[in-house]
Amino acid sequence: MSEQIKAIVEHLNKEPFKKNFNLITFDSLEPMQLLQLLNDVLATIDPKQDIDIREEMPDQMARRMFSLLGMLKYKPPGNPSDTSNFRQGLVTGSKPVIHPILHWLLLRINELKKRAYLARFLFKLEVPAEFLQDDVVADTYHQYEELVESFKNYHKECESLKSSGFSTAEIRRDIGSMEEEKDQLIKRVDRLKKRVKPIPMEACAV
Repeated sequence: MSEQIKAIVEHLNKEPFKKNFNLITFDSLEPMQLLQLLNDVLATIDPKQDIDIREEMPDQMARRMFSLLGMLKYKPPGNPSDTSNFRQGLVTGSKPVIHPILHWLLLRINELKKRAYLARFLFKLEVPAEFLQDDVVADTYHQYEELVESFKNYHKECESLKSSGFSTAEIRRDIGSMEEEKDQLIKRVDRLKKRVKPIPMEACAV
């Protein structure tokens, strides 16, 4: 456990955190301070998490963190089916729960940034099967799926260019072009989502 804390402190004292902790000061953090620290690390991975947890209800905060950690594929130590204790540890700022999370996040933060970025565009919008019986909704959903696949291809091409032998100028031009196409893709996906979401649940009864 001490090696885990040493690794956490070492990473937190580096960019972008620069916390200037030592083992004693880190271990003496109050639960709310520890939770805010965890939230700061999560916000580095996903900027949408940049929240002052004092302005959030504990259960709401725990659900938000639990959801993001699930998306990042974090697996708590111990019994994987015992999620209630894990959630409770998030609510209370329990060291045995928070320390392993911090350790796991900090050791792979760049990888997780990429995962969080991709999840923003690849998250599957679920539409109830009964809604898909409507031709307009079905067509819109099909377009949405095609746009997601297009983004995957653009991203793969971008990654391939980065690792290829092309010159920096060529890569920047190609990436710039793909970024423009990506922005257009995002706008189209947002419009499609707005067309799907307003469908009232009462439509199921019709």
